[in-house]
Amino acid sequence: MIKVEAFFDCSCVWVYLAFAHAERLRSIADCELRWRPVLARELFAAISPTAGRSGSAAVREQADRDLLAWSRYLQRPLFYDKLSPPRTDSDTCMLACVAAGRWNRMESFARACMEAAWAKGRDVADRGVLRSLWEEVGLPGAAFEDAVDWSETRDELASNSRELLSRGGFGIPTFFVGDDMYFGNDALPLVRRAVTLKAKAMRLRA
Repeated sequence: MIKVEAFFDCSCVWVYLAFAHAERLRSIADCELRWRPVLARELFAAISPTAGRSGSAAVREQADRDLLAWSRYLQRPLFYDKLSPPRTDSDTCMLACVAAGRWNRMESFARACMEAAWAKGRDVADRGVLRSLWEEVGLPGAAFEDAVDWSETRDELASNSRELLSRGGFGIPTFFVGDDMYFGNDALPLVRRAVTLKAKAMRLRA
């Protein structure tokens, strides 16, 4: 089995697009895609406490054009105003993603959160919104608060973030095929190629 690890934070619109883009990996035999929640805020703070959006106006405008082009290519609706993007600045969302994994609903819950934020403009920093999304994907509403606040949930999220840093990660989404690291939605064709080559090598050895 070829494992692809994908580190993500719902606060990034490129992760929203990568969730759709990465689905193509599942069509490759013997490929297992595993999404792993991290806290981008902690990641960026560890790398560069003063990091922020940089570049000239032309660079920023091109980045916005690229974003729209990718959303059309992947056929994903996008509710995004570059002057006022949806709020996705709460750690609670990512804690809830970790907690959802205890019911094997992490991926479906994360996708619901990103569609709510990036396709519909809902505030997924709000616990009420998160709880409604939690219930929509079949998770027990009564367990939401305790599951999010469990010390084990916080420990797992922090551990994932530290692991990504220790492996050389610097942003999201970040993908690993074995020890080979790939960064960003744009890198997914390279991830697919790496997985395809590994699958071919496995078949030849069989």
